[in-house]
Amino acid sequence: MNEKYMPRCTIPLTAGVMVTHPEELPELVHLEDPAMTVFTDFTREHPVTTSLDASIDHALEQMKHSGICVLLVIDEEQRLLGEITADDIMGDKPVRLAESSGLDHSEITVKMLMIPTDRIRVLDFEQLGTARVGHIIATLHALESRYVLVTENGSIRGLYAAGQISRQLGRSIMEEESPAHSLAEIVRSLG
Repeated sequence: MNEKYMPRCTIPLTAGVMVTHPEELPELVHLEDPAMTVFTDFTREHPVTTSLDASIDHALEQMKHSGICVLLVIDEEQRLLGEITADDIMGDKPVRLAESSGLDHSEITVKMLMIPTDRIRVLDFEQLGTARVGHIIATLHALESRYVLVTENGSIRGLYAAGQISRQLGRSIMEEESPAHSLAEIVRSLG
């Protein structure tokens, strides 16, 4: 063996030593709990990603397998190019694209439906120190989105997802009433 790499000194293991595990998220949270209790942190958990050229069918399978509703679209250097959601894939976007372009559904790629980075709104990790779960829910409602990405020092640090927050709160946060955006919505809500 190379003398440059000498074995390290070992010590005897003591009885009753504990095994370290990643911090568990609380099973149940409340609106006043720190926002970090519902945060998916990419320094502890790998983000689920896809490429521009992946088919939307493949992307949807990734989502189902991972139990998530958004994939980060990245290039070979791991730079974010956009995102694609289950709503993008399962909604009417693919149908309209197939009709207008003459493509078969199986030919539609992530690149054709993804949301590019210049249309993505994010939270700054440094601004979340005093944020509460209720703030994140209000942000999701204001964005009319099921998730919001969080950046730190020019990188994607993690995300907040409505599904995870709902599980930890014990109720759906997306079914809660959101403010009406037009007179028509107000009239409908009264009728």
